Amino acid sequence: MGPSTKPLPSDAKYAVRLLDDSSGERADSFIIYSDWGNVTQVLRGPPHYDPRQRPWYRNARKNPDVSLSKAYVFASSKLVGVTVSHRVETQNGVEIGAVGADITLDTLSSFLKAAKIGDSGLVFILDEDGRLLAHPDPNIGVRVDGDTVQLLSATNVSDPLVSDAVKAWKSNGAQQLFEAPLGPNGDLYLTSFTSLSDGPGPNWTVAVIVLKDELIGPLRNTSFQILAAGGVFILIAMFAIFILSRKLTEPLQEIVSETNRIRSFELDHEFSIQSAIVEIDQLGQAVETMKRSLRSFSIYVPKELVRAIVSDAGEAALGSRRQPLTLMFTDIRGFTNASEAMSPEGVVTSLSQYFERMSTAIHSTNGIVDKFIGDAIMAIWNAPLIDANHVKHGCETLLTCLKIDKTLADEFVNAGVAPFFTRFGLHTGDAVVGNVGSSERFQYSAFGNVVNIAARLESLNKTYGTQPLVSGEVVTEAEDTYVFRFLDKVVPVGATHPIFIYELIGARDENSPVAATLERLVQRTRWEDCRKLYDEHQWRDAREAFIRYKELFADTVAADLMIERCDRFLETPPPSDWDGAEWLNGK
Repeated sequence: MGPSTKPLPSDAKYAVRLLDDSSGERADSFIIYSDWGNVTQVLRGPPHYDPRQRPWYRNARKNPDVSLSKAYVFASSKLVGVTVSHRVETQNGVEIGAVGADITLDTLSSFLKAAKIGDSGLVFILDEDGRLLAHPDPNIGVRVDGDTVQLLSATNVSDPLVSDAVKAWKSNGAQQLFEAPLGPNGDLYLTSFTSLSDGPGPNWTVAVIVLKDELIGPLRNTSFQILAAGGVFILIAMFAIFILSRKLTEPLQEIVSETNRIRSFELDHEFSIQSAIVEIDQLGQAVETMKRSLRSFSIYVPKELVRAIVSDAGEAALGSRRQPLTLMFTDIRGFTNASEAMSPEGVVTSLSQYFERMSTAIHSTNGIVDKFIGDAIMAIWNAPLIDANHVKHGCETLLTCLKIDKTLADEFVNAGVAPFFTRFGLHTGDAVVGNVGSSERFQYSAFGNVVNIAARLESLNKTYGTQPLVSGEVVTEAEDTYVFRFLDKVVPVGATHPIFIYELIGARDENSPVAATLERLVQRTRWEDCRKLYDEHQWRDAREAFIRYKELFADTVAADLMIERCDRFLETPPPSDWDGAEWLNGK
């Protein structure tokens, strides 16, 4: 390399060739490096060529895109190859030169040698004139005489596969894919000729040939083997299918029977499927999981309601109807203060015990828990399942919940936890009930003034120092079964009509678990005596009677309230048309 005929230094690694006339005289310099920055030799001589006269440079100036030259002898390395070039210009479009990259035919040959298919496959490249440009053997299609390069016609090269393939390609009208006998033995080859005319530069053609038996023979043999094995497999499969069908159908029949029981909400039957078939085993586990989930669901919703939901062939939809309902609201007195003294985990544990027992009592009388509102509960009777005794069932549940409240309070105190004290409000009347919400999420609930009155009754317990307050409508429906104490006639805040409020004492049946005690019955009688004087406007006598009542019973809040009213009426009597209703100023 370079103007000297002497060999390069043994540690030569890089060479930079510089054609320069900055000294006033053009020189051709070769700078040899052992490594970048380490110059080992500098060779200079007169220039023998001007790269600007080379075809690759001229192509770059003429073509705005990438250019590809024909094969020629490189001036620097004396190797044969092609040059990829592109012109260089300023941002304003002023041409200032060209950049080129040499690719030797040896490099192409190495690539084609690695790209062959199988043992017999061959890949070669033809130029636009049908000459052999690249072959796994770089000497097959090139004849070099000094700086002159001659590419041989592909039909005249010494490789018979190449010459025969090109001849067959031309005789077939340049067809891209075809079969042809090639070589001295006339073996059948699969051939492909693909033009690269879409790219920059000359129109080259890439040819690929491969022996047909080498490519397809193993497939043919494999096909015969597959057919033979397939016949045996079919016989085995038929027997296996028979055995497998037995293993499939028997557990599937058990699963179908179990799902029918679940549809009827029969959840007490033990069910277990164990199968070697993973999918059936998973299906059995899924059915068992669904069954456990429905059992858990039935803790919070009456089984009758869940059975109706599960067995309903239709799909739940938005809608409501007007019908009589009994509603109960509960609330824990001072829950916020009690929870402040407890850890969050303790609050959740205590509330969970409380809600579970209260919900069980509600569900046991065909009621449903409509919702939990913080520490409060809203319960409904006579929907969605019709219950002709919904008012009495509401009274029974309220008294049961009172007993649960006392029992839980004792348990909490023994456990060192602040006890709960629950207030109850019970009312009955017509309401709108049904599914409300969006198309993606429903909520079954009740709406109307009946709901508001039930909530107000619960809140009025704070005014009268009571726990269970019910409305006059409840008393009308259930006084033959339960004992009530008339407390007052009031107009709640936000209302325009008076309501009668009563305290639920207990069941009239002495054998009932929620029977009224003798002490409460005596208290009720003494209270009614006081109320009779009050209702007759005998304010002074009523005042004295309530004072004596307070001395006998712990019902001081209600008694103090009535004494305060007597004092007020002694000072300023009510008008003559007064209906006896007290207009309340607070909830």
